[in-house]
Amino acid sequence: MKFFKPVVQLAREHQIDQPDLYFLHVVTFCPRTCYYASNYTVSTTNLANGLYEVTVKIMQDLTRPDMEYITPVVHTIDLGPIAFPGGEGWIQVSVEGDVPNTRNGATRDGNPTTKTKTGGSGTVSTTDADDKSRPILESSLV
Repeated sequence: MKFFKPVVQLAREHQIDQPDLYFLHVVTFCPRTCYYASNYTVSTTNLANGLYEVTVKIMQDLTRPDMEYITPVVHTIDLGPIAFPGGEGWIQVSVEGDVPNTRNGATRDGNPTTKTKTGGSGTVSTTDADDKSRPILESSLV
């Protein structure tokens, strides 16, 4: 198994006369139990080329039990409306993590230090997105 490579799932909710809404579900397998999902960032720099970039953050918490068990870290992200040119595009997901340099999280001067590591990446096309439908509300039937 390749660790720190995200498994990406995408859901889309169609909207009339507006950009579609997108929801991203990312599962990243880590080799230890002390990893957890932290945050994420997005970049629309390449949106004109049909590419929306997401970086999910994984952290290592050395106060958590640290066992060598495969641990899924999950990010579920509401990306909101994305106006892809031509209505279709790609979403690229990269993994990034801050990992303490030492087991106790401290250097000789007692200050914790971290180093940023990058993991794998995955890409999903909007054409492969699962359609998420809205429930029918009673008021919409009138």
